[in-house]
Amino acid sequence: MGKKLLLLFLLVFFTIYCNAQLLSTAYTPSFNKGKIKRFLEDIKTHTNIAISYSDAIINIKKKVVLNGDEHTVGAVLHKIFETFPITLKESDGRILVVPATDETIPPAARKEMTISGFVKDGSNKEVLIGASVYIPETGSGAMANNFGFYSLTLPEGKYNMVVSYVGYKSEKALISTGGQKDILLENDAHIEEIKIVEKVPVPEDHTNLGPKDITFYTSLLGDNDIIKSLQHLPGVQSAADGTTSLIVRGGDPGQNLNLLDGVPLYYTDHFYGISSIFNTDALKTVDFYSGSFPARYGGRLSSIIDVNTKDGNMEHWGGVGKIGLLNSSLSLEGPIIKNKASIIVTARRSWLDLLWRPFTNDLGVNFYDINAKVNYEINASNRIFLSVYNGRDMFRVRNDGGVDMRAFWGNTFVAFKWNTVLNPKVFLNSTATYSIYSFEQQDIQYAETPDSSGNLTSYKYNGLSKVTERTIKSQLYWYLNTKHKIETGIKYSNADFSPSTVTFADGTSGVIGDATPAHKFLSNEAVLYMEDEWKPTSKWKIRAGLHWANWFNEDFNYSSLQPRLYISYMPSEHISFYGSATKMAQFLHLLSNNTSGFPTDFWLPSTASIKPETSLLGNAGIRVKGNNGFWISVEGYYKKLQNLVTYRGGTNIFENPSQWEDRLTQGKGWSYGSEFMISKTADKYKLTLAYTLSWSFRQFDKLNYGESFPYRYDRRHNLHIDARYTIRKGIDFSAGWTYMSGEAITLPDQAYPDFDNNLLHNYVNYGYTFNYTAWNNYRLPAIHRLDLAVNFIKKRGARFERTLTIGIYNAYGRSNLVATSLEQDDQGTFQLKGYTIGRFIPTICYRLQF
Repeated sequence: MGKKLLLLFLLVFFTIYCNAQLLSTAYTPSFNKGKIKRFLEDIKTHTNIAISYSDAIINIKKKVVLNGDEHTVGAVLHKIFETFPITLKESDGRILVVPATDETIPPAARKEMTISGFVKDGSNKEVLIGASVYIPETGSGAMANNFGFYSLTLPEGKYNMVVSYVGYKSEKALISTGGQKDILLENDAHIEEIKIVEKVPVPEDHTNLGPKDITFYTSLLGDNDIIKSLQHLPGVQSAADGTTSLIVRGGDPGQNLNLLDGVPLYYTDHFYGISSIFNTDALKTVDFYSGSFPARYGGRLSSIIDVNTKDGNMEHWGGVGKIGLLNSSLSLEGPIIKNKASIIVTARRSWLDLLWRPFTNDLGVNFYDINAKVNYEINASNRIFLSVYNGRDMFRVRNDGGVDMRAFWGNTFVAFKWNTVLNPKVFLNSTATYSIYSFEQQDIQYAETPDSSGNLTSYKYNGLSKVTERTIKSQLYWYLNTKHKIETGIKYSNADFSPSTVTFADGTSGVIGDATPAHKFLSNEAVLYMEDEWKPTSKWKIRAGLHWANWFNEDFNYSSLQPRLYISYMPSEHISFYGSATKMAQFLHLLSNNTSGFPTDFWLPSTASIKPETSLLGNAGIRVKGNNGFWISVEGYYKKLQNLVTYRGGTNIFENPSQWEDRLTQGKGWSYGSEFMISKTADKYKLTLAYTLSWSFRQFDKLNYGESFPYRYDRRHNLHIDARYTIRKGIDFSAGWTYMSGEAITLPDQAYPDFDNNLLHNYVNYGYTFNYTAWNNYRLPAIHRLDLAVNFIKKRGARFERTLTIGIYNAYGRSNLVATSLEQDDQGTFQLKGYTIGRFIPTICYRLQF
């Protein structure tokens, strides 16, 4: 009896084992695409396995494509049947295709549901840009856009949704139905107090910075600054030591698109570049692109700096007060209607001129800026914003000759935005803006004695350059499914350019010179773009887009079609490869005038005789993420520039302003290099190293005898090493070391006396004519310095925080040149004189958050 039972058991086991082997039978199809019927016949031919099915549940005429990695019968069947609600069973030596239950329906065959909403800070209802939304069961996810909106389309079912953001506690939610679901995250203050939070390595296509990232870097005079933080990234350098002008991958400062709440800014420096116009206390996030430009951006060649400001606290009133060596600022925010409407106002002013005023009346310099934003949540799907900015710089100096020289420049804008959720998959943002940029220069000559009317003014010179722009635009985000996110938009801009308006007047009779302004240029720009971010698998991401721009008026019409392509491949969670190819066009040209004695920037439009600038950029890189907070990236790039604009040499746009186009010439440029970055983050410290090896050249037919020459900012080496260490709770120490190769400048080989005794382009250059045999023929010494700072942080409760920052800029006293001039000594010999910001500059700043 026992033997019979054993024999029966072995027979049953053998039958089950044989049946279980059917789906795992080795099999490689003879082809990888075709109709399902053809695959079933091929399986029968090569394995002799019969497959039973009903035409009522599958369509055998449907065409399918295999991935190429299916090497068993089961793998092939699961692939060709993935869109059908079926399951596979083995019985009596054959495979049965039967209807599936709800639990066994493959995800691809289920009906879909869409869940969407906004990710917000739970304490103040501020939306969190770039928050991560992840579904572990499917491996799919989404990032909140610039307005905090996310959307995910999933097969129907139950899922765990994990929402995370740097510095916040992750939130987990169980979802089983579609619809709108806003997520509130709690600020993880405990983590921020006791250790340095590791930030997830930045996306390969751009860098994202928040307020806490900016405080990682030490800055001149203790004032943390967005732009100076970006200078610590690979491929980015400052035009001069300690200043905020950006040189990105061999470009010039005018090739950077600076956006503040979506509005382009034409000037971003305060105090000659010591500080930028971006107030850190008003900041929410910064997105920085030096390549791999998304299709929504256009109008500049080298970089995008997209700054988003805070919306205002919806829950309670609070603010930040700050005082430093350079300026003081105050920020206030709070609800107008709790959880419905809020306001934030941030104001800043330099105050060094207030200290100088009792001692001298010959020098005056100051700046101020004001940011304000009001937002109102109409309902769960509609929200409106009103943003206002006004900033201005003033410089005044009186020389020994009795000439009072003054300059005023700044930006003003107002912007209205409307966000609406059209449906769970579609988000729309519409914007209308009005902005003004102006630069005004005045020279006033005072007589030594008053005239008969008591007037001391002998003459007055006034030069004005101005840009006024009006823009309307709409951006639509369509989250088609987990594989495709489509973005499209349209924009129309109208601008007035007054490159230079000059007037002369005496003290009694009024205008005596030609007060007729230069020709006023009117321009229009129409933009249309579309982009698809496609994730064919969990390892691949392809972003392909097209940006079309048309710049026109009654005299000219320039049209530019700009393709954009970005591809990334992540074979594992520790390594990724990426590359991009981009075309950009720029219809505005920035010229810096070096003969007026002021840091003057003139924005000039493309005209019938001045063509738009264009660029072609290719880059590729690899990023490796190790264990314990370590990661490294290596990237290479090549950039080709066309139709670059510069002065022909020794000219001033305010001289004969009606002929300003004749004073310009156009040429080309190219740059290439390699970028390296290493970062290590631990509980108590963070260390970063960024190095760039680069080359940059220019060529103009009417300059340097038509030969190419090194670009002014052709700095071969650029290195930043930054570290921050938490000594104990409430005290941290930071250090940063910077090295940059010296810039290239042009020096004359010979000087000839001007026997006609005429004034040349500036009275400073009186009496000599210079001969130049080559452009940028001299290299200035390298720039390097060490900056140190200590932060003392005291918290009381969840809302009150005091921070005292004490440090030193250029700790070992290196004389780094920021400007040069050619001057004569007492013997008449010309010598190059250099100017520095200073050595051993102390930094101190006190900040109170309440």
